[in-house]
Amino acid sequence: MDRATGGMVPAGEFSEYAEFLDGVYGIDPVTFEVEIAINSSPGDGITDDAIKVGWIGDLTGPTASAQAFNAHGSQAYFECSNADGGLGGRMWEFFAEDDGYNAEKSAIALTKLIEDEEVIALVDLGGSGQAAQAIPELEATGVPVIGPPQTVDPTLGSGQFFHNLVAYGDQADIFVGEAANRLGGASNAVVMGIVLEVPSGTEYASYVQDSVIAAGGTYVGTEYVGLRVQEATAQIIKLQSAIDQYGVNMVALHGAPYHNELVLKAMSAAGITDIPVVGIHGVATNSIFENSPEDVTDDTYGVHSFKTSSSDIEAAAMLTRCADLAGYPGEDKVNNFAHGFVNSYILHQAIVKAAEQNSGNVTRTSLTKALQGKFDTMGISCDIDWTTSNHSPCGAPFTMDRATGGMVPAGEFSEYAEFLDGVYGVDPVTFE
Repeated sequence: MDRATGGMVPAGEFSEYAEFLDGVYGIDPVTFEVEIAINSSPGDGITDDAIKVGWIGDLTGPTASAQAFNAHGSQAYFECSNADGGLGGRMWEFFAEDDGYNAEKSAIALTKLIEDEEVIALVDLGGSGQAAQAIPELEATGVPVIGPPQTVDPTLGSGQFFHNLVAYGDQADIFVGEAANRLGGASNAVVMGIVLEVPSGTEYASYVQDSVIAAGGTYVGTEYVGLRVQEATAQIIKLQSAIDQYGVNMVALHGAPYHNELVLKAMSAAGITDIPVVGIHGVATNSIFENSPEDVTDDTYGVHSFKTSSSDIEAAAMLTRCADLAGYPGEDKVNNFAHGFVNSYILHQAIVKAAEQNSGNVTRTSLTKALQGKFDTMGISCDIDWTTSNHSPCGAPFTMDRATGGMVPAGEFSEYAEFLDGVYGVDPVTFE
């Protein structure tokens, strides 16, 4: 008490004592859900009782062994969220369209999702060629694509794509980083590329060649694998010749799991088991390690940006719970599942942000604007930052932990960040 006034006064400011409040009580205090006010906008995918989200990719074609996991991860997130009450009084509706890795089917699926289902966003748009051809329609309708499973130059140049998987240019840089770690310096690398005969394969091979040469190493050439081949013997004969002639000491691999298995099995059959293989995100797939000889896969890695439940991460238990709930037990150990899961989580955060910024009015346009910011990933990846650019790179080489059957990184993402030079065939989109 202040005797001069007779009033009670504090001995110090409240802030001086805040650090001592540990929040420990006999019971937990009651917590309240914060209700997000979202107005209906049926033409933009938000009805009175649903939020509509699209996905396009290969569920039955030659790259389904990689792309299907992205769909399952997104679906699992939405099913978990719906079980917890959805968002803004609405349930998520997830529309997955199978294009079979066919450009015509992909175009039809895109129009269906945008015009008929009127989705607010896509959380995937599969193959590199399919994504590139979709750009005009996406830009005309304002539909954003969150975290497509491939990051290629054309989509880096479109403001409707928001990338959180390392681009092929980044994956080539991380390849060089692993070469530096293994060979006592990237200048000691003698590299041959074995890639799938699709546009992204050509792009990746070109990036690896540029990155290796820029680091002082040697790139001896590229061998292509056809999309529907049954074996890769011819490519491995060329590899053996390059080993004999040039001393190749690393292989850069590109392809879907099926094609990568063909290459690794042919390497094992030829006795080429002492050369490290470091490939794209498609190599970071459990089935490759389960179905290919261990004498090759013990030194095989795929560059990816998303950790699985086999890693020591905050979200491990949640990934497992949601995979089980959606009917995909064990897929929480797959990188692409984790990628799809995070894409949906980012969409959730972005819708909340758009509602807060626009008095509850969430449209394709306001959502695209809200995506130009920072997003949490629960430790599954690096935190995403699209504040100034539509590309947020983060990655490391992954291999399978045979004890758990899950994919794990060879090192922390931070160990490879120094090798990401930010050089691509086009400049990523920048935001004001």
